[in-house]
Amino acid sequence: MIKTLSVSLKIDLACAVNSFLYQLKKLPIFSDLLTDDVYQSKLIKKIVGVFAFVLSFCRMLVFRIFYFLSIYVISSFLSRDRLLDSFFHVYFVFTLIGIYLNTKILGTSRKKYYSIVLFQMDSKKYMKAYLWWNLFVFLLFHAICFSFFSFLIPYSFFEVILLLFLSFFGKIVGEALHLKFYRKYGHLWYDNQVFYFSVLIGLLILSLLPYFGFFFSFSFFLFFFFLFFILGIYGYFYLSCVDDYQVLYQRLNTRTRAMNDDFSRSYSRQDMIEMKDRDKVISVRKIQGKKGYDLFNTIFFERHKEILMRSARNYAIAIFFLIVCFAIFLFFFSSYSSSIHYFLLHHLGWFVLIVYFINRGAIVTQAMFYHCDHAMLSYNFYREPKVLLGLFKKRVIMISKINLVPAFVLALGIDFLLFLSGGTIFVNYLMIFSFILVLSIFFSVHYLVLYYLFQPYDRDMQIKSFPYSIACFFTYFLTYFLHDVSISSLLFSSFGLLITIFYFIIALIFVYRRAIYTFKLK
Repeated sequence: MIKTLSVSLKIDLACAVNSFLYQLKKLPIFSDLLTDDVYQSKLIKKIVGVFAFVLSFCRMLVFRIFYFLSIYVISSFLSRDRLLDSFFHVYFVFTLIGIYLNTKILGTSRKKYYSIVLFQMDSKKYMKAYLWWNLFVFLLFHAICFSFFSFLIPYSFFEVILLLFLSFFGKIVGEALHLKFYRKYGHLWYDNQVFYFSVLIGLLILSLLPYFGFFFSFSFFLFFFFLFFILGIYGYFYLSCVDDYQVLYQRLNTRTRAMNDDFSRSYSRQDMIEMKDRDKVISVRKIQGKKGYDLFNTIFFERHKEILMRSARNYAIAIFFLIVCFAIFLFFFSSYSSSIHYFLLHHLGWFVLIVYFINRGAIVTQAMFYHCDHAMLSYNFYREPKVLLGLFKKRVIMISKINLVPAFVLALGIDFLLFLSGGTIFVNYLMIFSFILVLSIFFSVHYLVLYYLFQPYDRDMQIKSFPYSIACFFTYFLTYFLHDVSISSLLFSSFGLLITIFYFIIALIFVYRRAIYTFKLK
């Protein structure tokens, strides 16, 4: 296993070094200085290898520190009086989320594709080496972060050891459950979006319980420590007894999936490519009376309606289910009504973050590019200002209709919970409902504007635009910042509506004037 791990890490380092040199050669300042002979220089590769190792270590450390900082900030927000209890509560729930989301064994990567598919390494030895290496890295960086944050949070050494090994054994349990799920049902659990996001949203809601005065006790953590310890040992034996890793890895780590692993799972290329036969037949009633680009856009939407509406419909079902759960909770635990009522009226910023996550704007623009624009952009007439603006308006309406499905359920649900928890004046109901719907339209327009102004995709549907990535990051940063704003929902929604209307006007002007230069093939 040690030899397998050593070879695997060498392959990983070689890929990192060669990729770094390749990117370095593309820079104008180095394009003439560095030739292809640089790949044969052992000295340069050793220097770059050390640099890549240090950079990778720093990147992982910064990521973990940011992770702990997020837990600390959320814990402080949820309960300043009982910060330690709140921190342990949020850390435990985030550990469950990590066990659920961050499964490594069945994940696709170039490293697995090279090691197992191309170089035919022993798949079971590779699995064990890969698992133990990730667990070691996990323990190392979490121990460092716990040391850093001991200056802010007064936890004891015993409590740190308990949480570390609770997470350690929990990760083994998560890997075993994910593998068993895949072998039984034939797909990864995050491929089933209703199940995946329902569990994820449920866990996120569980992390907010300290805000309402509920904390997991220390005896609760002790129970889960022993539970994960027993299940972790059983899970490791299960992982060791599976004999068909070679088949599983070859099935999951195809060349296309491995090469595209750098991008988010939400950009599911397979879902964007597959079309059912019934979607290819368009009713005459749908296109009757339409002409020009209105007809062009209608045909596109009708042919791809299933893949475009699927995730929006799943989100709407998941939100409806959660609203019903909250309503039942309020019915049986009416003592929490005042806290929930205050939250809904003074923390509307949280729903900005929720609408951001359920918005399908980025997915829809990717479908547009793959099924339509990558071919049409070859023609100059397709990038004329009049054509761009006309098609942009039609697409805004189309994307907004898709995103309004879950947003409508969410807006009704908020008003319904507000009514159950104590009620408010009619204006508040109206403004909150309108704000959620307009916010959904805002994100629909925003992603379409980014698509037209940066056109980030190449022919392989990979994101090649750095400004687009930066714009998406700032969008997330702003929405995350707003979740902590505590003001009246009436004031918050009023400002939100004004800003959204202003953004619509600016967006149309920018698209009309700039898209002719930016909306092109890469």
